[in-house]
Amino acid sequence: MTSLHDTLLPVGVATHPPSPASMEVIGCNAGSPQTTGAASGYLLKVADTTILVDCGPGVVAYLAKTGRLDDLDAVIVTHEHFDHCGDLMALAYHRAFPVPQRPLPLFAPTSLRRTLAAFDEVFGIPTLDELRAPLHSQLPLRAVEIGQSFSVGPVQVDTLAAAHPVPTMSLRFPQLNLVYTADTALTLELIDFSRGCVLLAEATYVTGENRDFSAHGHMSGVEAGLLAHRAESPLLVLTHFSNPSDGGATLLESAQQFGGLIARSSPGLLLPVGRMAL
Repeated sequence: MTSLHDTLLPVGVATHPPSPASMEVIGCNAGSPQTTGAASGYLLKVADTTILVDCGPGVVAYLAKTGRLDDLDAVIVTHEHFDHCGDLMALAYHRAFPVPQRPLPLFAPTSLRRTLAAFDEVFGIPTLDELRAPLHSQLPLRAVEIGQSFSVGPVQVDTLAAAHPVPTMSLRFPQLNLVYTADTALTLELIDFSRGCVLLAEATYVTGENRDFSAHGHMSGVEAGLLAHRAESPLLVLTHFSNPSDGGATLLESAQQFGGLIARSSPGLLLPVGRMAL
């Protein structure tokens, strides 16, 4: 695992005591896997509950390589774009074949139902019962009405409608003082939703120059920094880079807007999340 404190600005943060909860970056790239690893994916562990948050291309391979693919208790997918859900079929195949495992609940916006059905139609194997509709059988959808809260075991999850071209939910884990923005433009609602929380915030681009984020539904390092500043966040962790080589420049742009602690995501990075009263 990578220590978060090796990448923070400014230097000098105190060491956190052991916590029963952790949020680990599995993949932090927008669009597709890059030299730095997988597309979007994060592993949340709270006591005995392990939740995969987003499942983009490369996430399943990383979890398999690190021996944690069978540790999952649930999956949350924020929206239907491929870089956030493309590995769901690989996960379903793994859980269905050669020996079927117990189904995992999949929490996602209702709009993902169409994508799941299409995946099953294209990639299902009709000659094998266990792979006839692997997503339907292995990852049964628990549709979330965006704006409502739900629970996964002991973990409460609040949702906010993100400003993105498809239905997308930003996530807040109030017991952990943590917000994951998913893909979104900067909005007043997101600032209020993120108030006082550790932020895992998308920063797809270095700046917004020549881009219409209100239509495209993303943030740059500038907007991510503004979000952290206005939400009074104790820590900003940047993620969802369109070009991993731009991570340093993106962080510097955020630092122009936010004077607090900032880090950029990389696979294995552990976020310091608050202690949870269990």
